[in-house]
Amino acid sequence: MKLAFSTDLLPENAILIACSSHEVRCRGMLLNLGNWKPQSAVLFHYDDTNPRREKNHKLMEEDLRKAGICTTGLQFTESNAVKSLHDNMKQLREVLPPGSNCNVVFDISVFTKRHLLMMLRWLDDEGLWDRLTLVYSEPEDYDVSSFIPLSFGLSSLQQIPGFSACADLSRPLHLVLFLGYEGDRAMAVYEHVQPMRATLVIPHPPYKPMWAGRTEELNADLLTVVDSKCVVKVDAIDPEATQLALSRILGPGNKRSEEASIICPLGTKPQMVGIYNYIRSSADPSAVIYASPLRHNHDFFSHGLGPTWILKRGK
Repeated sequence: MKLAFSTDLLPENAILIACSSHEVRCRGMLLNLGNWKPQSAVLFHYDDTNPRREKNHKLMEEDLRKAGICTTGLQFTESNAVKSLHDNMKQLREVLPPGSNCNVVFDISVFTKRHLLMMLRWLDDEGLWDRLTLVYSEPEDYDVSSFIPLSFGLSSLQQIPGFSACADLSRPLHLVLFLGYEGDRAMAVYEHVQPMRATLVIPHPPYKPMWAGRTEELNADLLTVVDSKCVVKVDAIDPEATQLALSRILGPGNKRSEEASIICPLGTKPQMVGIYNYIRSSADPSAVIYASPLRHNHDFFSHGLGPTWILKRGK
């Protein structure tokens, strides 16, 4: 699903979950609330030092205060993501008590991919999946070129808690690598995992027609290593397209596969939602790994605010 954002599509009796960021688009949904008003809001704040994030965080708090929305602030440490999420669970359950009839509107725009997947799993485990609406705001553009990467280096490669699987030696390993604008990071993942087979997923069509070919350019080295027959293109925005693509790449997931599989998501956030949709319905789920960079390039990452989308609607 990908629907142009409209408050008419948002549920009543809802809790809003959002996150601040150095990216301007963290305010995308808050600037378009109109007459829609959630019961309350949860605003995540990453604790690494970043003046632009602090500025946007204060603006988001002001946006919520002006709208008369009671807000719970939660601190999140991305470098210790598992403990950080566990530390937040008590407050999350106070805002979203088990058995409540609240709907959840989750603005996923600037959550890190690891945090996003763990939050989707937690909300699902808490019985909120059917009442969950997902919102996503694009940037106007990414500040990226062959000389200005979005991140630097690779510090570690970890299975994401809740998405672990044993790549047993009785089955060959198939790596499905969703590509973005971090070619060195993608190459490092491929070299570290050493799969028997790899499928590279390119977001296409991209958010904007003018971005066509950018992913291929920034991953040119990896694309020369992997057979072109193992490269597939999947819509950058529509999660259902990603879910269907994974069913074609890995099988429908209703029985044990002949291959063990690992998914590494370096593509778009909407594709992350499609990955989760596939895994939650799979009888032989893939492991999902997170490639931590040495550092993100916060000074040159993205600018401006593009369109906002609804990627999933609660029942």
